[in-house]
Amino acid sequence: MPLLQLRQTRANKVGSGADASEPSIDLVAVHGLNENLTDAWTDPATHILWLQDLLPETLNIARVLTFGYNAEATAFYGSGSADRILQHAHTLVADLQADRALEGCSKRPIIFLCHGLGGVLVKKALAYSSGRMSKNLEHLYSIFTSTYAVLFFGTPHSGTEKGRWLPKARWDRILARARHKKESALLSTIDNESETLQAITDQFTPLMKQFHIFFFWEEMKMDIGDEDVYIVEESSAAPMIDNTERAGIHADHTQMIRFSDPTTSSYRTVIEALIRYCRDAPRVITYRWQQAIESLAQLRNNEAFELVGTAFDVHNEDRPFHYERQSSGRPHNRYFQIPQAVSSIFTGREKVSSMLTKAFWGSESITVTKQQRRFVIYGIGGSGKTQFCSKFAQDHRERVIRFWGVFWIDATSAETAKQSFAGLGKLGELEATQSAGKHWLSNSEEPWLLIINNADDPSLDLSNQFPEGERGFILITTRNPNFKIHQTVGAAEFDGLEHDEALHLLLRAAGAPQPWDHAAENMGSQITGALGYLALALVHAGAFILQRMCSLADYLDFYNEYRRNVSARRKSLGPDNEEQFAVYATWEHSLDVISSKQTDTSLDAVHLLSTVAFFHFEHIRVDIFTRALTNLYQDRTDTTKIPFSQRLVHSFWARISPRPLLPDFLRDQSSNPDPYRIRRALHELHSFSLISYDGKDDSFSLHPVVHSWARDRLGKGEQTVWAQLALNVLAQSVQLPPGDVGEDHENYRYKLLVHLDHCLRASPINVLDYKACFGGIKVITLLLRYNWVTIFRHQVLTAAKCGYVYLERGRFPDAVVLLFKVKEALIQSRGYEDETTAKAMLALAKGYWGLGRLEEAIALQKQVVKARTCRLAPNHAETLAAMDELGRSYWLNGQYKDALDLQSLVKERKEATLPRDDLSTLASIDFLGVTYGSWQRWEESRDLHRRVLRARTKLLGPLDLDTLETMNNLAMALHDLGAYQEAKELMIIVSEQRRLKLGKEHPWTLWAICNLAKINTGLELLKEAEDLLVQGLAAAVRSLGKDHLGVLMGIGELARVYARQGQVEKATKLSEDLVSRLEDSRGPEHPDTVYAMHKLAQLYEMQQKYDQAAKACELAMHRSEARLTVQHPLAQKIRVQWRKIEAQKRGLDRESSTNGVHETFSHEPDGTTNIQQLPP
Repeated sequence: MPLLQLRQTRANKVGSGADASEPSIDLVAVHGLNENLTDAWTDPATHILWLQDLLPETLNIARVLTFGYNAEATAFYGSGSADRILQHAHTLVADLQADRALEGCSKRPIIFLCHGLGGVLVKKALAYSSGRMSKNLEHLYSIFTSTYAVLFFGTPHSGTEKGRWLPKARWDRILARARHKKESALLSTIDNESETLQAITDQFTPLMKQFHIFFFWEEMKMDIGDEDVYIVEESSAAPMIDNTERAGIHADHTQMIRFSDPTTSSYRTVIEALIRYCRDAPRVITYRWQQAIESLAQLRNNEAFELVGTAFDVHNEDRPFHYERQSSGRPHNRYFQIPQAVSSIFTGREKVSSMLTKAFWGSESITVTKQQRRFVIYGIGGSGKTQFCSKFAQDHRERVIRFWGVFWIDATSAETAKQSFAGLGKLGELEATQSAGKHWLSNSEEPWLLIINNADDPSLDLSNQFPEGERGFILITTRNPNFKIHQTVGAAEFDGLEHDEALHLLLRAAGAPQPWDHAAENMGSQITGALGYLALALVHAGAFILQRMCSLADYLDFYNEYRRNVSARRKSLGPDNEEQFAVYATWEHSLDVISSKQTDTSLDAVHLLSTVAFFHFEHIRVDIFTRALTNLYQDRTDTTKIPFSQRLVHSFWARISPRPLLPDFLRDQSSNPDPYRIRRALHELHSFSLISYDGKDDSFSLHPVVHSWARDRLGKGEQTVWAQLALNVLAQSVQLPPGDVGEDHENYRYKLLVHLDHCLRASPINVLDYKACFGGIKVITLLLRYNWVTIFRHQVLTAAKCGYVYLERGRFPDAVVLLFKVKEALIQSRGYEDETTAKAMLALAKGYWGLGRLEEAIALQKQVVKARTCRLAPNHAETLAAMDELGRSYWLNGQYKDALDLQSLVKERKEATLPRDDLSTLASIDFLGVTYGSWQRWEESRDLHRRVLRARTKLLGPLDLDTLETMNNLAMALHDLGAYQEAKELMIIVSEQRRLKLGKEHPWTLWAICNLAKINTGLELLKEAEDLLVQGLAAAVRSLGKDHLGVLMGIGELARVYARQGQVEKATKLSEDLVSRLEDSRGPEHPDTVYAMHKLAQLYEMQQKYDQAAKACELAMHRSEARLTVQHPLAQKIRVQWRKIEAQKRGLDRESSTNGVHETFSHEPDGTTNIQQLPP
């Protein structure tokens, strides 16, 4: 159940620039057993809700929130009292953190007001929050750090008698309704001598010094039917503890928090404490946050980090102190990732839960042949499939440890599934690839649960999403019933809830006062029937009623009106089935109420919803909008840096230019940005349960059905406009080089990719034909058509940014399509010699490079070199940089002579114009050394690498990645010269440091392992070389794919090892496959293909298969003439080999053949394939 905000603070954000004279406090009220979030604090006689009606008269600086949870006794029958308290505590912390983050006030002080069981819940919540200190969970730690005071009203700290909580007559009704169930688990929690209560107290006690605590007890007995009693005795409600305050309230347990007269002494006591706490809290909490950030950083360096906590003594100048955390006595699983947090009002599906438990662990399941256990949950959208899976995972994580890890995959599309598995690969300290993530799970010996969520697309290859092998438990949620075929232990269909389940969910979501009377249950039954008993629709209807937009009795009238509105648009826009059609009306109702407020925040909320309707529905990062706003503001302010005359021209064009095509909440802020405006809009949507918020990465999500409705509610023309606006927002959030430097920018663009895919499907980029629109244009016509010029520029810039993101992520086909449009547009509008055109051409060349279309890349790079030479001069740094890139492309394409000539020229010019130790010069010299190696000029290669290694070690340090690259190159030059031991010492350093810095399956680490294997082969350490290559190739295939050049070169080296071991047939089979794959990927005339064919001919020769050897050798000889040229040492060696084989075919010198070939495999420097510089 979401937090309900009773009153909004008038102050701004504390801790983020607010006026210190007007600090703000979050006052959070938590009710007790058999109460709800508003009636618990409302006097039934006067209907005064004192938190809302009386507080403003004396405490005008507080934002008041009340938290609701399912505290009905009947909801807690059965075992698991500790779990239910823990679940509610988790929800309180998560909901409160999300609300504060969306409000932009995560560091605002908190004061809790707790009644009865609510106090136990808050104690557990604070203990839970205090332990969330790891980097990924520190957002939850903010609740603990920000809490200044806790006021406990009648909380049973040491328990109470269960029979005192309810009148006897009501007990009889409750027991009658639950005769088949056990004693209330919640009441067991607060019973005298309760182990659960004692455990919570033990966890909270070390933390008490952090807070101001005020205990209140009831001074009047309560009639519970056949006697008058104190529900909670004074000794339990207000224990005698140092540095705490105590007071009695002249009321019984229920009435002690229902103030209606501000002149009573009890109310004045409470309000005086609140005034005092609100006055002092902002100063203390601001200082505490400064201390907390520093203490957390220090504590994380401690090996005992997970056993020790940090708190702050509020009674001693808020000095930090450490305490030993109290364990709950139960181990926790190591990984726990679920699609969404479990709602505190989750209701029903007990039959399916039992069915699933039996399917996974029942006797029949255990006796089945060992296999991966997959269970499919299918049904219409909004039926609660994802919530059920999250709840099932949480229950079997907290109650009984069954899973070492719980993980989830977003299977909306093949691309989102790929990204999800990549995250698992990274979690397992492998590469961030789909195959690595699946491999990690497949090889885990611990039990794990994988939730494959939203697998709705019929075109999705679902079988490809299962980790290989028989291990693991998999839950699949889908709207596609055909996917049932993938189950191995069962399937269940989800549609509407059972009648009673649906009714209870609605009334809890609406915060209906308990006990529910017949009128409420009757009206609720009508609503649940109208909404098809769908869980999602019921939660939204409850949220609408909870916000007091209408009463339970009025809801159907409002709903039916909006249902008619949806019906009018159904033919063109509506969903395909009656259930979805019915649920759409619930959101129409909510959105119309938001719109009718006619405030900036409400209009922003509507526009925000229309924007994200074209993003992917999950993990929409808030910084998409804050980055867009920052970049938009920066674009405007950058004009102040240009000369005055240019500013006048810019001002003129700005006046006649169209406004940026962006949502108003961004466009209207370009001159005076407010970073919290977007969060206020998000908070508005969150309050109606239209979005969910995840504080871990500051993102929000929409349910897939809500997401579909948000798009479907727009007309065809509106969809076109908002799809374009959504794409523009994404593009505005991206910076092109050089403003994009840093890991933070790179990680952001990686997370952006899935949203970019969705936007481009809805709004493909089409760049205007410049010549057709503007060719031969006159000045007057230009003024008239300036809007079109602006649109053209915007289209080109958007295509450039999108292409850049795809290029960086290795999506080369998508990148090339967009960057080609950019290149063509810039050539037409600016010409070849413009620098912007040159940058676009180089970016497109990288795309071609990634696709293996090297000739096209080289053609573009040649044009850039020519243009920069004419425009900037031959020795200009940008010209030399373009020549560098062209030289690398020559080398990679096997044009070694062209590469050698160009790289030698670049080295000469850089040394003449730049300092000797210039980093770009060193990079050029280092690559020239690689090219020398390709020409078998190994002494020159070694000398250049030694020179660069000395310089880079001095400038960058011995373990910098660039230094390690040169060390790698030097080791391979030494290998080619036969200095194996020195080469091995260097390569061990390279491989180990790359493993530490980049990861054990990073392409550069794997390349170092391959090179180390080569060196081991030279040292006759063949078994070590084989082991390295077999393990490295398996990892390389996972990280790079089976046809990547690095994988192919590793296969070639493994074939060489097999040949040296005498496994000639095995080596031959590998080499034949290698030649075929190189011909497909590199081309038949590429030196790598020629070299592999040369090696294959040697293997044939070893087996005296002279006809095959001669044929392979002759083909290699003719192909070598195309790129290597006849002057290259390898071409000459192949010619000699061919003559020798031909002689052997004629019966000459047959006896020497085997020894000669074995000597070739014993040591033959392979400079042509010495491609350790190849980027992954």
